[in-house]
Amino acid sequence: MKFALAALALASMMPAARAQSPAAPAAPPASSYSSAPAAPSLAPAPGPPTGLAGPAALRETVFGPPPEDLAPLPARVPLLEMDVLTSWHRPLPAVFWFDARLRVWFSAQPRPAPLVILIAGTGGSGNSAKLGTLRAVLYGAGYHVLTLPSPTFPGFIAAASSTGVAGDLLQDGQDLYATLAEILAHLPPGVRITDIDVVGYSLGGANAAIVKSIDAREHRLHVHRAVLINPPVSLFDSVGRLDKLYAISLGNGDAGVEEFYQRLYAALANLYRASDRVSLDEDFLLGAAASVLKTDREFAAAIALSFRLDLVNMFFAGDLYSGAGVVVDPRHPPQVGDSLERIGIELRSMPFSAYFDRVFAPYYLKHRPGSTVASLIAQNRLSVIGDALATDPDYFAQTNRDDLILDGPELAWLESTFGARIVVYEQGGHVGNLGERQPTHDLLDMLAGRWPEHGASERASPEHGS
Repeated sequence: MKFALAALALASMMPAARAQSPAAPAAPPASSYSSAPAAPSLAPAPGPPTGLAGPAALRETVFGPPPEDLAPLPARVPLLEMDVLTSWHRPLPAVFWFDARLRVWFSAQPRPAPLVILIAGTGGSGNSAKLGTLRAVLYGAGYHVLTLPSPTFPGFIAAASSTGVAGDLLQDGQDLYATLAEILAHLPPGVRITDIDVVGYSLGGANAAIVKSIDAREHRLHVHRAVLINPPVSLFDSVGRLDKLYAISLGNGDAGVEEFYQRLYAALANLYRASDRVSLDEDFLLGAAASVLKTDREFAAAIALSFRLDLVNMFFAGDLYSGAGVVVDPRHPPQVGDSLERIGIELRSMPFSAYFDRVFAPYYLKHRPGSTVASLIAQNRLSVIGDALATDPDYFAQTNRDDLILDGPELAWLESTFGARIVVYEQGGHVGNLGERQPTHDLLDMLAGRWPEHGASERASPEHGS
């Protein structure tokens, strides 16, 4: 499915004229295969579309840390790709033939060592650039490192999701937890683990917290510490802000995206030719944007588009697995080699609220007895495990005062919930300071149990090394 979904994401960025050429079949309306839900859905996300971020934060989100601020990394990190066949795997739809097994990556120390499990952010693979940075940092500090994709990554949905309908914090956490139990039971012989911690960035930070909370009940993994890097507080409000940012910076029709795509085309093509990855993910798109775009509006558009493409892939998989019939005819699902261009273009115009209304809510209202729209929304806030986050001394968090996925009340909730166990950096946007010296130093202190119980919970800049 890596090939199919990369093609789907790329197709969604093709100029509209190509999709409407005489040789192409006319695209049916989005409601061709199912009727729209009658029930009300998500309220608009509160606050501005960029959350707490200003122009500098948008640029930091796109560019990442300047080279002079990066933490030192080891020259070499051993890397083993593991293909995991979960015991609950289901027959794959034909178009997902490539992802019967889940791909994870493991870096083993030559001696007994603690293990850190790393979980990617929304739509991220288990070998993304951001995970690669964290992997190198942690391996250099003496940890075994296991990296997993986000449960919203298409490969995870196909190989490890028990529902096929991703984006639910509790269900995704259960799937991650069960997957980890199987992976740890099949690590290479001779690997000795002395402790287990879990770390995630963005949505992966919220996933990491849920995994630790599940382990507190089930005790199968014996997770010690969890560190949440730039987590959302409300999953749906964070995505809702990004949808607003998309509408403002690109519009809801084809013209804005087509114009933006033309700006990025050469850079995307060059990166694609030079890369051994074929997934069009956040790192890939923002890497192209950093080399071409100049204005704040363009940076906002790049951020919004990267998240929308992640949603395109998740929406496609959820529609196919649930049989909702939004853009995929459940009677005639796509086959290997079929064009996904029409589907990609249709899904590109659909915000997360459409996924919630037409795939997510109908599925979980049917399969989770007693659920309501309100309860589904509430269960996708970090406050669902708020007591554990507030009282367990082994939960830690890092975030930025200008994070675009947070608003003021959400940042205040994080600070009041974690207390001295959170550090808030004055700048960095959304994960834009990952890999800098100061956050790296703080992450290693948190994992090693050196984080002060009482001390400054705010850092201004990455001034000392790790």
